[in-house]
Amino acid sequence: MTYNILEGGIGRIDPLAEVIRLSGADVVVVQEAWEDAAFHKLADRLGMDRFWAGNPRNQHGAVGLLSRWEIREAVNHAALDQRLTRGAFHAVVRRRSQPPPSQKEELGVIGVHLHAKKTMADEQVRLSELPAVFEIAREFAGGGVGVSHVLAGDFNASHPGQRVNIGWELPREVVRKVLERGYVDAHALHHAEEAFDVSFPTSKPVVRVDYVFVTPELAPRVKGCEVFKPEMGRFASDHFPVVAELEL
Repeated sequence: MTYNILEGGIGRIDPLAEVIRLSGADVVVVQEAWEDAAFHKLADRLGMDRFWAGNPRNQHGAVGLLSRWEIREAVNHAALDQRLTRGAFHAVVRRRSQPPPSQKEELGVIGVHLHAKKTMADEQVRLSELPAVFEIAREFAGGGVGVSHVLAGDFNASHPGQRVNIGWELPREVVRKVLERGYVDAHALHHAEEAFDVSFPTSKPVVRVDYVFVTPELAPRVKGCEVFKPEMGRFASDHFPVVAELEL
């Protein structure tokens, strides 16, 4: 799952926890985890392992990872790379089992939140962040998209094939570049472009800016990917989460 919890989720931990519970998600990439105490409270509510990644240059840029699987390793890249205006991390999660799981029972995860707002100047900022995001993938292999992993988050950009009728054109180049890099939009695997769902805002959803991308070899293992819209979701955040089901 990728989930923008809106302004740290402060005052909304219970409905956020309920949305995540209802989804059945095992691994959750969280954006706008502004306050570490609230993020840890959410993790405790869910009984999940957690990794919080703040941005020392932007107090509103924190992202995080919640996981029912063990978080074997995690690195906060926003603290290391000034090109990242908000947040980005990579992690490896591992299924909890006895005997110890094989490498096939591990999953690489890159979580991101790119620069916000809708102008083409803002899109240029997001485009300047992408090289830093793509370099994170090299943590999983020696270049390119590399070893199987998920790239998930709030990209603040629309899919090139998404039909948007909101009176202005939402930038699309960032998502186009991600697709050209070789990533696969999990939602597009099971939905024609005319049936793409929308995730933002929850008051009246008109666009999808939240994505779960997978590397090509994981694409056949994606059994579904939906914008998750329980009634509780309208009160929990201004984004509905996107949930992908992978068979590993």
